[in-house]
Amino acid sequence: MSLRRHAAALAVAAFVIALPVAGQPAAVLRVCADPDNMPLSSDRATERGLYVDVAELVAAKLGLRVEYTWWHTSFGKRAVRSTLLSDRCDAFMGLPADEDFMPTVAVTRPFVAVGWAIITPPQVMASRLDDLDGRRVGVVFGSTPQMLVAQRDRITGVTFRNDEDALDALARGEVDAAFVWGPIAGYVNGRKLGGRYQVVSVAGDGLQWHAAIGVRKGDDALRARLNTALGELAPEIARRADAYGFPAPPKPAAARAAPPPALGQAGASSCSSGANANTGRDVFNEHCSHCHSPNAMSPEPSRDLRRLRLRYARTTRQVFDRTIADGRPEKGMPPWRGVLSAEGICAVWSFLDSVQETQ
Repeated sequence: MSLRRHAAALAVAAFVIALPVAGQPAAVLRVCADPDNMPLSSDRATERGLYVDVAELVAAKLGLRVEYTWWHTSFGKRAVRSTLLSDRCDAFMGLPADEDFMPTVAVTRPFVAVGWAIITPPQVMASRLDDLDGRRVGVVFGSTPQMLVAQRDRITGVTFRNDEDALDALARGEVDAAFVWGPIAGYVNGRKLGGRYQVVSVAGDGLQWHAAIGVRKGDDALRARLNTALGELAPEIARRADAYGFPAPPKPAAARAAPPPALGQAGASSCSSGANANTGRDVFNEHCSHCHSPNAMSPEPSRDLRRLRLRYARTTRQVFDRTIADGRPEKGMPPWRGVLSAEGICAVWSFLDSVQETQ
């Protein structure tokens, strides 16, 4: 999949930070960004995109001025090598919140969720593929949605060259729904289609990610500064993402029935014995597998959650509670308190408890 359609690289933005020196101009935040990749980034003065907005917000928080170098991101990881890893930039916007994405790249805490979405007219309520049985669904050639739709006999897939073409066909009534990249669906719906359509993120393995800022491995001081700024800016970043039409990430099945209480009121330590490990596996694979691998089977020992008891022994549940509540920003993991319900957290704990290794 190209960088353009991966949470990892929908747009590039990189930062070089130099300490200010008396009598010299203010330190600069150099930003490399894709000039034509809305709603993530653009070189147009009218609307710059979320990643450019985040770059501006972070720069202001760090007391820096911004300079831009525009760089197309359609070359995938090659764009990272040509910028960040060639020492042209010191940070790269929009990488997946996954330390294993590239061996020489580390990532910050996530700052936005991105993924695939279904867009439909109001009379067609759809949040999953099963809801599209018997309908014509627009997909993009070579995309994950095209492969998923092709596996279902009861859905008629209609293939287009890009997301915009599929959305235009939806507006003309040539398809009943489109299964396309969520940020583009939300942006086009708001800017071009008058907000008439519903845009719903689709849960599932390989369908949703969290985007972060990448830095070169070992640049811990810069990553810490970016983590601090992103944490403080989280409410404003969420507001900007909503303004661009980014659809909300899907809720786990266990979280749909009631609003999530704070973990301190109902964390893993207070889980009932009836928590469902199978449900927990689904919740885990939806929200956690992008960093910890599907079914918690990460080949990276530090991310292999099947070894929690071997590492933490009798304190495993307390470590789980604390990590879920507060996250581990220094390692790129966000807090999940208030995102997952108490039932969802308990289900995840039940699943992890069921797969613990003993040696």
